[in-house]
Amino acid sequence: MTKKKINYAKHDVLSDKEFSAKTAKERITIWIDEEVVDAFRARAADEGTKYQTLVNSALRAAITKPSLVKRVETLEKTLADSLYGCEKASA
Repeated sequence: MTKKKINYAKHDVLSDKEFSAKTAKERITIWIDEEVVDAFRARAADEGTKYQTLVNSALRAAITKPSLVKRVETLEKTLADSLYGCEKASA
């Protein structure tokens, strides 16, 4: 068996002008349920993309969505404003 040599980059692939912190990626190790990974892989195959891209998109959507606590607070305020407005209008 012939061992293949791994070539590591000796220089940055992107210049300082090309680099954007917005598009920077970080490699991590994470344990995800097998059926979840399989679902992402199947969807990626259907869409013609990489499953890691779909996982990243799902995580991004999760962090940009307001938290459950914030959504409940907003709902409570909206309901209170509506009820208070109805009581005030009927008085």
